[in-house]
Amino acid sequence: MIEIGDLILIPTKNQSHKDWLSQRMKGIGGSDMGVLFNRNEYYSVTELFYEKLGRTQPKDLSANTAVHYGTAFEDITLRDSQYLDLKGKENNHVINFNKKNKMSSHLSFPYTVIHKSFPWLQCNIDGVGFYDKSITQQDVIDQIESGVMVVPDYIVEIKTMSEFAKDKYKDGINPSYPFQVKSYCLPFVDLNPNIYGQIYVWCYDQSLTAHHIELEQQDIESILTVSRKFQDLIDQGKTIIKEGYESNLSEDEIDQNLSMIHPEANSEAVSLGSFLSDKFLRKNYIKENETIQGTQEDIDLAMRSNEIGREIKSLNKEKTIISNSFKNKLVTNKARVIDCKDRGKISYFKRLTNTIK
Repeated sequence: MIEIGDLILIPTKNQSHKDWLSQRMKGIGGSDMGVLFNRNEYYSVTELFYEKLGRTQPKDLSANTAVHYGTAFEDITLRDSQYLDLKGKENNHVINFNKKNKMSSHLSFPYTVIHKSFPWLQCNIDGVGFYDKSITQQDVIDQIESGVMVVPDYIVEIKTMSEFAKDKYKDGINPSYPFQVKSYCLPFVDLNPNIYGQIYVWCYDQSLTAHHIELEQQDIESILTVSRKFQDLIDQGKTIIKEGYESNLSEDEIDQNLSMIHPEANSEAVSLGSFLSDKFLRKNYIKENETIQGTQEDIDLAMRSNEIGREIKSLNKEKTIISNSFKNKLVTNKARVIDCKDRGKISYFKRLTNTIK
């Protein structure tokens, strides 16, 4: 561990996956931030609460191909991102790389960064960016080991995604990513008040794009407020667990007590419904005939759910008709792509894809 001023740096080079997971459980990471702000469509803050308390295990992503190739391509993408001229033509980094024409210096940062003023936040940064193209990786290591903190001009976050995912999201990036890179900027604000985030996305269509993420004062305040509130819940949860064991409560009884304080996510994550069913609703302590009094809000929400169901059925029917029409047009014209110029494309490879805007 290295302490430099208000910063604590924990080296991650050669850190085992087990140690990395152990450290991650001690605080809130940047990848958790999108969950806390309900921008993660695959995972909810409720599930994260129980994971941080060790009541559930983190999802096993060892067989996930997206995670596998994302990790494999990270170093290459970080290297190539140095050559991307943000104002140049698409994929201009290739020719700049071959000409050794760097735009900036992007260097990996093999440390978990923790600020003493908000120690619950743990920042595992992909890279630090410098306008000075002469700065090297060894310069960063040497400076930190000498007890002097580097001052990056911006934080670099590396992502990989499929063409389908790229087309799916507005502006080509998952809406949770900006929250992640903004949280990584926070420990450096004292050193560089103008720091910002830069997300580089390598897509499997062989394109590299950059996304500028500005850090505003309201971002700093909201990230610290939301993450602190969540950390307070985690601390309360730890107390409940400790007292539960001291009182010889069963695991189900402890979980029931935790459910009294767990965060209610305004979440679209399908996994949340399955989690609540498996973790609680199917357990014996929720009696089969236990009944609570409904409210007008319950009635209104149930009516809206019924209405949405009817709308979905109608819209799915209309969508299928449109999809079949496009597929038939492609078949009769012996084509795979309907090119609508700057408005986008309708294409079929493994599935029908619509990028019209």
